Amino acid sequence: MLGSIYIGFEHLDQTRASWQRDALFREKVRSAFLMREAIRERSFHLTFATTMDDFFARDEQRGLYNAKAVDFLMARDKLIELHMTPPETHAMEALINKIIESRPAIDSAMNLVVEKGNVEEALAPMRVALDGQSGVIDQINSFIAVVEEESLHEAQAATRAISTTQRNMLVLSGCAVALAALIGIMVLVREIRQTQRLRRHRDELASLSTTDALTDLANRRRFDEFLGTEWLRAMRTEMPLSLILMDIDHFKLYNDEYGHAAGDICLQNVSLGMSKVIGRVTDLLARYGGEEFACILPDTPPGAAHDIAEKLRAKVEALNLKHEKSSAADHVTISIGVATIVPSPDSALPQLFAMADANLYRAKEEGRNRVVAG
Repeated sequence: MLGSIYIGFEHLDQTRASWQRDALFREKVRSAFLMREAIRERSFHLTFATTMDDFFARDEQRGLYNAKAVDFLMARDKLIELHMTPPETHAMEALINKIIESRPAIDSAMNLVVEKGNVEEALAPMRVALDGQSGVIDQINSFIAVVEEESLHEAQAATRAISTTQRNMLVLSGCAVALAALIGIMVLVREIRQTQRLRRHRDELASLSTTDALTDLANRRRFDEFLGTEWLRAMRTEMPLSLILMDIDHFKLYNDEYGHAAGDICLQNVSLGMSKVIGRVTDLLARYGGEEFACILPDTPPGAAHDIAEKLRAKVEALNLKHEKSSAADHVTISIGVATIVPSPDSALPQLFAMADANLYRAKEEGRNRVVAG
């Protein structure tokens, strides 16, 4: 009987320890995802600076680019505090070495673009910088895979430890059936709750990796995955695939006039409004970056895609969010480019994106707050 009691308390200790490890694993994976998000944001500001004609606008992108390095370091330090395993430490060292190797060329390209703009002499350094940034992103993805794998191993070890104590309880339960049954019920209830918590946390982590934190829309990673999948499906079914690209008009002026906090609220309101227009579960609305949004419409012909784009434009305009510095209207508006293609072996995914981007550029050139499709 004393043995059953001892094994029962040992099992409860094992379960409690597994809860603590679970919280630690979730924090480690979350910190790793924040590191990757900071690196991806730096890539965005690096490339976005090349599209700007004004020096101060490019310099602002450089400031945001540098600020993301602080976010990366904070997430890294948090991860180190959580006691990394040897494989995680090794993967972290490889990531840091890659960043050290690539950073001079990347920073040099950013500074060159800021100082001189998108000139011919900046193209070669920018290609080198983008290759380096791509290598860094690949390395951070490898690091995250190691963190997730280590967390899985630890969880499996905890499960084996609990299973061992369960077997010991069965051996000794004959000495105290009633007590063992009571302890078993307690453990079962706790394990059910723990399983539910683990499943919920796993789903939360999956959502975190594919959701934009500010707007709750799909993020760039989810957009890229979904577009690639739908392209292949449309090629098999020979059905049209439509893509909508959207920009909030003069959003930099909005931030300058009302502040970045108000700009964040504006992005949230615009996102919420547009999400009410997209009704099909097969469609995907995503925040592509900054004030840019995109919508993927599978099995959608040109006319229907244009109608949806016009509804998105009208919905944002109907929000009547004040924007006194905009040349398009005295309220927040969006410009939209729409493209449709039936994928074939002779076409390529970048072609669809280039068509939509060209139409978005035309919408801006023609006065903004409009839809251009073709």
